[in-house]
Amino acid sequence: MKRLAVVTLLLAGAAATSLAAQATRAADSAAIAAASRAFSAAYMRNDTLALGEVYADSAVAYPPGREIVGRAAIRHSFAWPEGYRQIAHAMTPERLTIDGDMAIDVGTWTSTGQREGKEPGTASERYLVVWIRQTDGQWKILYDMWHQPPRRAAP
Repeated sequence: MKRLAVVTLLLAGAAATSLAAQATRAADSAAIAAASRAFSAAYMRNDTLALGEVYADSAVAYPPGREIVGRAAIRHSFAWPEGYRQIAHAMTPERLTIDGDMAIDVGTWTSTGQREGKEPGTASERYLVVWIRQTDGQWKILYDMWHQPPRRAAP
């Protein structure tokens, strides 16, 4: 009888731990999704200060053919040129892997903007973002990389 009680307690403890881990993962996923939406909202407003707050101080961005080091430089790189307006921006995650205080987010971003006197244009590329949890619990971007997806051969 004692063994049954011990086994029952162990199973109950394991189930509680599993439920707590699932709740933590769900909370972390929601926090990362919120930070991603904050990035898009800041970009739509051309608010480079708010956009920069999504990045860790030591963040590195890797747009095609470049490397941008540090939050201030990343903020500057996202500033719009004169005569440009952003119409829409969204990041659509396809895979989010969370391991402790680090997460890997892979997906596609889509952006629609317009240069003065031109028709709006839409671009879409793949992204890979590495998020880190800060000591205050916030998730921030440590590495941000994006590129055009390879063209698929016609059948």
